[in-house]
Amino acid sequence: MQREIQRRKFHATLPQKLDKAEEDWHATQPPMTPPPVRLDDLHIRAHWFDEQDTDPTD
Repeated sequence: MQREIQRRKFHATLPQKLDKAEEDWHATQPPMTPPPVRLDDLHIRAHWFDEQDTDPTD
């Protein structure tokens, strides 16, 4: 009888526990980065791109 009571309590509280765990996980994730900018049909540029850092002529 006690085992059945524990099982019902577990299943009754499980959805709230899962929702809380999901919220906590989302809170620990880094912020979303903006998508790359489309320059033309073949070129895109990411927001973190810096020409000075990647210029091979330096």
